[in-house]
Amino acid sequence: AKMKKTGFTVTVRSRCMYSHSLRFGKTPAFRTGCTAVVDACFEGNELGSDGVLIDITLAQAELEKTLCVYDHKDLDELQDFASMNTTVEVVARAIFQRYFRGLSAHSKSLATVTRLEITVHESDVARASYFEENPSGLFICRA
Repeated sequence: AKMKKTGFTVTVRSRCMYSHSLRFGKTPAFRTGCTAVVDACFEGNELGSDGVLIDITLAQAELEKTLCVYDHKDLDELQDFASMNTTVEVVARAIFQRYFRGLSAHSKSLATVTRLEITVHESDVARASYFEENPSGLFICRA
């Protein structure tokens, strides 16, 4: 018989506003902006010793701290996006990387997290995500 996969997810949400340029192919770049709604979804098969996958207060505080870097900014002027086309996929990856670094200081309390996904909703009809996963533990197996 096939084993079913079970687990837990915890998601927190915040938002930020930014402007940026986009270019596709040989067409001229155009300026745009949005109020991005950002979800951080944590997954794991087990709960930690306190009966939680992640402390929601910590997850929320770190997400807000991460998004402050981009809020009311022109992404074209930020080092995180130097020489990049700031598509929503690229923005999702940059948010993930900065958020992950902030959370890594709390890695002991994140031992059961196996997957983290950042989803950036650029409108009510369009979103993109970036995730990383390690079944052995996302935060304990990285340098």
